[in-house]
Amino acid sequence: MNTTWYIPAPTLRAIAAPPAGSSLLLLMRHSVRGDIPANESGFDVPLLPEGHRLARELGAEIGPRLGSLHTSPVLRCVDTAHAVAAGAGSAVTPVMDRLLGDPGAFVEDGRTAAATWRTHGHEAVMTALVTSTRLPGLADGLDATRRLVAHMRAASGERPGVHVFVTHDSLVTAAASHCLGLPLTANDWPYYLEALALVLEEGGVLAFYRDRTGRVPWA
Repeated sequence: MNTTWYIPAPTLRAIAAPPAGSSLLLLMRHSVRGDIPANESGFDVPLLPEGHRLARELGAEIGPRLGSLHTSPVLRCVDTAHAVAAGAGSAVTPVMDRLLGDPGAFVEDGRTAAATWRTHGHEAVMTALVTSTRLPGLADGLDATRRLVAHMRAASGERPGVHVFVTHDSLVTAAASHCLGLPLTANDWPYYLEALALVLEEGGVLAFYRDRTGRVPWA
């Protein structure tokens, strides 16, 4: 069955919403990829042509406001970042960032974490991350989110514009959960190109994810 993919409406709203001169950080899932073979990591699975098209369209929506691009080193994320830059008509070069994947901010030991994923399954791992339940090889979800948000702020230089951080569904879900203080479930996992949006403003950081809004309590 053919599936028609779109840029998620919350991502488009986030891009359109920030006041002029503000700094917007998008922790965004990569675009549409091919299937990951069973029992494989899928690190080398590229975007589908539809994924390239949508990422370019997203870049065009951002345009000259694109301030910086950081990406997980995993191929589908790198593909997404380059397509966003091309669509924006930007000379910004994507920066490889292992806090966004391979292993990512929520993984302390890659080999042990991979075994945990195989043993417990993706949904159980995601639940552990959003509830700060420690599993072998994984970091405490709240501590990891604090570190990731601080890293994103530093990487953006808090300069005006849209700063894109391309990553994976597990990082978006866990970070959104802790930034909003909500126990997100499988129904809240991000679609392709869906993002946790962080708006930096005087006195703190506002977080947006789908229809949920909140002030990041520690930022």
